[in-house]
Amino acid sequence: MDQLPTFLLDHEAARQVRETRATLLEHLATTPDDLMALVVADVLAEIDPDHDPILIGHAERFRRDHPMPRRWRDQARKLGIDRLLFKLADGMKAAQIGRVLARRAAEICEARPFGVARGHIDATMIPDELASARIEYHVTGHLARVVVDLDPMHRGELTLDETPGAGDFTLVAKRGGYGTVIREQYDRGSVLSILNTPWHDGEESREVITWTRWVQECLASIADLMVEQARKPRRKRAAP
Repeated sequence: MDQLPTFLLDHEAARQVRETRATLLEHLATTPDDLMALVVADVLAEIDPDHDPILIGHAERFRRDHPMPRRWRDQARKLGIDRLLFKLADGMKAAQIGRVLARRAAEICEARPFGVARGHIDATMIPDELASARIEYHVTGHLARVVVDLDPMHRGELTLDETPGAGDFTLVAKRGGYGTVIREQYDRGSVLSILNTPWHDGEESREVITWTRWVQECLASIADLMVEQARKPRRKRAAP
């Protein structure tokens, strides 16, 4: 393996890395061919402050046995490893290691099998919670539209252009007794968000985010809306 960089981590970040490493190595000791664990080991080896030789050994073995990143990254995406790494990146805010984790997560997130268009979102990427939603696809099999219309105050819609890389998202929800409307437009690698609440009158923000992660987050938000509403007890009708 190439010479690994040394990151200056604060005490808390170093503690988190070491705890994650200990758990990972314990798992790999009994399940050495677990793809998810090996991918995480490969990433962790890049940020480990101690350059642990056992961890580096697993990372080197992984790269030797999986020489074609495009293939294993697509498998890793299907296992949800990109979402795990994004969560780790959010939890490890130290300037450099957070960027390393996010970069590696994005590489997995955007991976597709040979012959599949970059950014293609197919049926396998739809959360199970959206099985009853109204879903449409373009002729290529790329997702066109997902709509959940529970009532006027609880609605979610994601619409994607035929060419991957552009789309719109709307979420209407009642939170804390007040209505919230979020509208997003994704184009050229970033998302423009517009928030409307009793305290936000069309407040705009822009964020650079990878295409597939944005789609995943939109779908997860719609799925969460369905789950939240399904859990709420239904009001009994008044007796006539």
